[in-house]
Amino acid sequence: MNWPGPDIEISIDPDSLRDLNEGSLAIWQARDGHKTVLPEEQPTIDFAYATVVTTQSIKAGERFSLENLWVKRPGTGKILAADLDSVLGKTAATDLATDQHVSREDIA
Repeated sequence: MNWPGPDIEISIDPDSLRDLNEGSLAIWQARDGHKTVLPEEQPTIDFAYATVVTTQSIKAGERFSLENLWVKRPGTGKILAADLDSVLGKTAATDLATDQHVSREDIA
């Protein structure tokens, strides 16, 4: 961590990483193995996560495909990027505009 460079100050060596892992596990166990999103974390989650959006307008009854859907930030939509495959091939229940977040209610 004494090397020159812009990101070295936030680097971690193997011993410190081991301490971090052990400390994280201790906190996880102290919380009974549960983690909820704190209100202070939500803005970061909204920015960092991507959700499913339309890339062009879609008419009710039209099939969802990679030609009309993709994932984008901010992740303020209802369907996470990891669930994109579960939407592909399904049909739209309603008309959707371009760049609209897709929700489960939009799927027939």
